[in-house]
Amino acid sequence: MNLHVANPASRGREVQPLDVLEPGSEQPKSAKASRRRMLLAGLGCVLVLVGGFYAIQWLRWRATHVSENDARVEGEVVTMASRLDGWLVARPVIEGDPVKKGQVVAQIDDRDARLRLHALEASLAAADAQIQQSIAQRDTTEKITGAAVDDAQAQIVAQEATVASAQHQLELAEVNFNREDQLLKSGNTPKKTWDEAQSTFLQRQDDRRQAEAQLLSHKAALESAQAQRGQLAVLDRQIDVQRQQRQTLAAQADQLRQEIADRRLVSPVDGMVDKTLAEVGNFVQAGQWVMMVHDPDNVWVEAEIKETAIGSVAVGQPVEVTVDAYPDLVLHGRVLRVGNAATNQFALLPSPNPSGNFTKITQRVPVRIALDRHDARLKPGLMVEVSIDVPH
Repeated sequence: MNLHVANPASRGREVQPLDVLEPGSEQPKSAKASRRRMLLAGLGCVLVLVGGFYAIQWLRWRATHVSENDARVEGEVVTMASRLDGWLVARPVIEGDPVKKGQVVAQIDDRDARLRLHALEASLAAADAQIQQSIAQRDTTEKITGAAVDDAQAQIVAQEATVASAQHQLELAEVNFNREDQLLKSGNTPKKTWDEAQSTFLQRQDDRRQAEAQLLSHKAALESAQAQRGQLAVLDRQIDVQRQQRQTLAAQADQLRQEIADRRLVSPVDGMVDKTLAEVGNFVQAGQWVMMVHDPDNVWVEAEIKETAIGSVAVGQPVEVTVDAYPDLVLHGRVLRVGNAATNQFALLPSPNPSGNFTKITQRVPVRIALDRHDARLKPGLMVEVSIDVPH
């Protein structure tokens, strides 16, 4: 319905009509607004429920887990150094190269040590020849003196038999002489027979004395041969001294071989070269670092847990590990060791409190985490986040 409103100021001009809405035309817009409000209210309730659910899960997770975001991957990084001074003449590997256990990764100049080793080996050969000569001389002396002793003993045995025979013949000649002497006194035997008996008796005495003198000579020969065998002990001592001298030379040669081996740096593990610290041509001092290697299969996670949470951490608890460098990489492991001292005990500059001013700082305790499986992408020094499931 169109209404015309008259305005006194508009007299004489045409009156414009005004549109007037029907009362029933506002009802659809009110229903739409009501439905929108209900939809928003329902969506708000759902969001509140979902948010409450996740908040409860988060609170539950916080109550059952100890987490740290500043943990890092650790490994046994071996720093290889030269034990002796010398020029670095070879370094066949560079940073990032894989190496095998026992592989030569650096060589220090060893020419002087090898020349000295050759000289000692020649001295060792001469010492061996001298020892063999002394042994041969001793064997010869032993055989000669042994034969002399055996011969003297045999001569003594034979001469003793001769002395015994001479003694028997002397006794027989004495008996015959005494009998002839009695017969001569009684006039029953001629003087010639008595003379013959006396001569035989005197001759048998001379034979016995001669046999005894010969026996003494053989005994003297035996003593001389036995004295010569005493040289065997002298030769034995000489051989012992020569062997001791050879052992000294052998020890010096072993020392030079060890020196040569120490000038050759070999990898202690199957691993990777992390860093090279000396170039070919550099003069390397004793103890100077040449390179660093590590075993990529022997890595773990080191986390420093706050002292306020360390009471809930125990060996064997499961751990979830996420790597900052690889967000999609999730690893699992277990607590391997809980440190026995806080990290501030190992600080180079301890902070005593002599003035009485004190600011309490939450300390950290190191916790080592062993991974259940190895991933080649893990490298010592990478940052990781850990979450320890303390109820289990």
